[in-house]
Amino acid sequence: MTLCVNCGVELDDGLKICPLCGKDPEKREEQEQISGIYPSDIIQLEKKENRRYLWELSGIIAFCGIAVCTILDLLTGKGLNWSHFSDVSITAAWVILTLYLFAYKRILTIVTLQMLTILTALFFIDLIATGREWFFPVGLPVTVAGFILAGTVILLYNAFHLKGLNIIASAFVALSGYCIVTEIIFDIYRNGFVDLQWSLIVAVSILPIAIIFFFFHYRLKKGNRLDSFFHI
Repeated sequence: MTLCVNCGVELDDGLKICPLCGKDPEKREEQEQISGIYPSDIIQLEKKENRRYLWELSGIIAFCGIAVCTILDLLTGKGLNWSHFSDVSITAAWVILTLYLFAYKRILTIVTLQMLTILTALFFIDLIATGREWFFPVGLPVTVAGFILAGTVILLYNAFHLKGLNIIASAFVALSGYCIVTEIIFDIYRNGFVDLQWSLIVAVSILPIAIIFFFFHYRLKKGNRLDSFFHI
């Protein structure tokens, strides 16, 4: 008994052709390579290309949204009325998405350009809207204050060596300040004087939590365990 060197089947002595594989049992033949498409052969799109495709798709969706709103406004009214607001909002949202897709590693750049985009959108909305002007006395300072505080929190996040409860505490402090600034701006715009009410309630509620978070963060940083600190 012999074995076929190609398929390994047992053969009777004297056979010149293997009945299983049809080859010479004493002569090894190279196996034919099977051609085909395998997952490993598929070329993966690079992240940059994926972002570009997403940007193109979002642009098409934004354009379709603007077109639909404009057409509906023309069909339901005697001219363009409300579609201006939706068109400006959709365009601003698409620009902000573009910033995140192509400048995602530069956080401060994104924050700055996002602020300019929102300010531009608010300016055009105020320009289109009828009634009392609100962009310069309200929209501009409220938006700038919000982004300044957000940028400050981001800078603190990058500056902190140990990141934990101190980040949340910093965000709470920034939120308290933003509420106070917002109420001051709205009071001056509506009444001509400042009468702080709800923002102080928010600040009084949030600031103690921020102080507690700061306290525990730096206590834990020094190696003090909470159970030993509270004598548990």
